[in-house]
Amino acid sequence: MLEQKVTLLFGPGKLGELGPLVAEKGHRKAFLVCDPGIIAAGILDKVRASLAAAGVDSVIYDKVNPEPSHRVPDLGIGVFRESGCDVVVGVGGGSSMDCAKSINLLRYNEGPILRFAGPNVPMNPSPGLFLVATTSGTGSEVSDGLVMSSDDGMKHGCLAVNAMAEYAIVDPELMVSMDPALTAATGLDAFSHACEGYTTNIASIATDHLVEAVMRTVVDWLPVAVNDGANVEARAHMAAAATLGGWMLVQAHTNAGHSVAHLIGSYYGIPHGEACAYATPWLLEFNAPALPGKVRWIGELLGASFSGRETPEEIGVKARDAFLHFRDNVLHLPPASRYTPDRSLFPKVAQGITEEMFQMFQPRPMSVSDALDILERIFA
Repeated sequence: MLEQKVTLLFGPGKLGELGPLVAEKGHRKAFLVCDPGIIAAGILDKVRASLAAAGVDSVIYDKVNPEPSHRVPDLGIGVFRESGCDVVVGVGGGSSMDCAKSINLLRYNEGPILRFAGPNVPMNPSPGLFLVATTSGTGSEVSDGLVMSSDDGMKHGCLAVNAMAEYAIVDPELMVSMDPALTAATGLDAFSHACEGYTTNIASIATDHLVEAVMRTVVDWLPVAVNDGANVEARAHMAAAATLGGWMLVQAHTNAGHSVAHLIGSYYGIPHGEACAYATPWLLEFNAPALPGKVRWIGELLGASFSGRETPEEIGVKARDAFLHFRDNVLHLPPASRYTPDRSLFPKVAQGITEEMFQMFQPRPMSVSDALDILERIFA
């Protein structure tokens, strides 16, 4: 059964409906969770204006940082309780939305937030969360996941249906200020959600139809959004792809592509969208022996040609190269080598990759030596 728990308001100008909706639900004071960049961009002013016009007061909590620390929600819940707020509104990309989810979760569940790391940790329902997406990548506004970092920089995922938003607003007009590099990275994050959901061991015909549409949309519209950020039509298509990809995270999840992305993000400070983009081609190649037909479909979408006589391994190579061309030559994402990783840590990183939560959805088992080979290829 495909179930969508979040009520979605989608389209240009939908931010204006936030205030009336919050007021209609009986809330009077909103706790706005964001990062300082959302304030600098003027987006939070628009959020507050919509709330104020509906008679809803607001308090700003702008402590969100990239790849956020567990301390942001663990401290934020105290600020929330002192503020007298009665609803949480997250505004921003995945980091802000995950922090908003975490703070709202802690309203109804005893912390700290990292207590909930992992799948199927018991938790009480957590109503009273509204999310406003300002990037088109993570799909966190409709997903059942959140990620927080511990003090050592390691990322910890939480699969938490009870932490999901009640309402999400996806207004592509809020996304026109994203620069080309961020547009490319977040768009490839959305592609990775669909690509990995297509190749998990719990994918179904129903989810395949949806993730195929997401991948087609990204291939068609992400280059347009990268080259013309003010193109609202392109932004709307990419916003739809990201949100549908986020929904598929609930239904088909991701695989070891996200295991690799989480670990290289943790150890080397690589933003999540970029980390996913660096992992994707090598996971396509790795998983091709298990799912040659699906990997071939992805390769063809990205422009690869097949004779029909290729081995599964050759299919993986062609799909890998097609993705690399799209990433590097069409979208011009900077190479992973610019992060100059400490290679002496590769064995430890590889071990962590094999132990990461999303390995459970792999169609092909991954060993430490497999993960080590992927790391070497990413940073070659």
